[in-house]
Amino acid sequence: MLESFVRQQIEKKTFPGVSLLAAAGDRVVYERCFGRRATWPVPEPLDSDTLFDLASLTKPLVTAFLAAYFIEKKQWRLEDEARRFLPQLAMPATLGQLLSHSAGFPPWHPFYLYRPQDDLAQVATLGGMADPGSRVLYSDIGYILLKHLLEKISGAGFQELAARVIFEPLRLRNTFLRVPPEMQGRCAPTEVGNRHEKGMCRLGHAAAAARFTWRSGLIRGEVHDANSFYAGGSAGNAGLFANARDVFRLGREFFPAAATLLRPETVALFWKDLTPGGAGGRSPGFRLNSGARTSGGRALAPSAIGHSGFTGTSLWLEAQGERQWIVLSNRIHPRVKKEGLDAVRRRLHLLLKRELQLP
Repeated sequence: MLESFVRQQIEKKTFPGVSLLAAAGDRVVYERCFGRRATWPVPEPLDSDTLFDLASLTKPLVTAFLAAYFIEKKQWRLEDEARRFLPQLAMPATLGQLLSHSAGFPPWHPFYLYRPQDDLAQVATLGGMADPGSRVLYSDIGYILLKHLLEKISGAGFQELAARVIFEPLRLRNTFLRVPPEMQGRCAPTEVGNRHEKGMCRLGHAAAAARFTWRSGLIRGEVHDANSFYAGGSAGNAGLFANARDVFRLGREFFPAAATLLRPETVALFWKDLTPGGAGGRSPGFRLNSGARTSGGRALAPSAIGHSGFTGTSLWLEAQGERQWIVLSNRIHPRVKKEGLDAVRRRLHLLLKRELQLP
């Protein structure tokens, strides 16, 4: 059933191919690649060495993790207001609200269109869509601010910080915030040009977008998200590249008993709902698989945590058996489709559990 379903999705061009990995504890119990990593300009097979643009998986796997690292170091607290560290900010949003998408910011803003005006000055001109803490509004802006906060508090660049705190201690050889030129050929390509994001700019940013020089060729080995690309590789909201095995290794660090980089009580924060009573429960970096329908679905425990990426990626974690469910694809190659992957992910989780005969 699983293989048949995946083949159907490839034939329907839901994605060119997909890398699936399921794990229990420190054991990978299922790993397989289907289809192709590229269909244009020439077909290329998908294999386990393929690096994917993980898009918004960067938020929990890097940005939120680094935020927790500095909480553990007692350099800030969840209840601290961001403007304590960045006085340019007017909104009284806390670190916890930035991490849980409850700071009230709009979903998105094309910072790159208005440079050399810096990001913080631009944020100061944006109107909030809700009072901080009043409701969950998924927003890239909060995580772009978190990147600036992390750099301010650490005195280091975001990519340097991620390498020093996460990638190097875990000895990750296939994980990057900027893919080296010699490894870009291993990356699953995404869109041809930034057509989708250019279209997003038509509402409210048309004049600035008309003056901007957009990427036009096949995007490969470079982050698809333009805010991250024009920030040098990552703006805190996107930019992470990895293969399924390295995502699995990163995922282990979010189970309190398995973590090697943070203390168990710090890791427990990732499983704590910071938005109780809201329509979509959020912990630092993750969405809880409860309340509204999520890409985790009924096959996974209500207490599961996870995140997805616009490019076609997702990671879901279950405390029971320290299970991981990893789905990596480049669904936006060679163009962005209107249909999302949430229903497909839910079906894949269900079929994987049946394949593995897990409760």
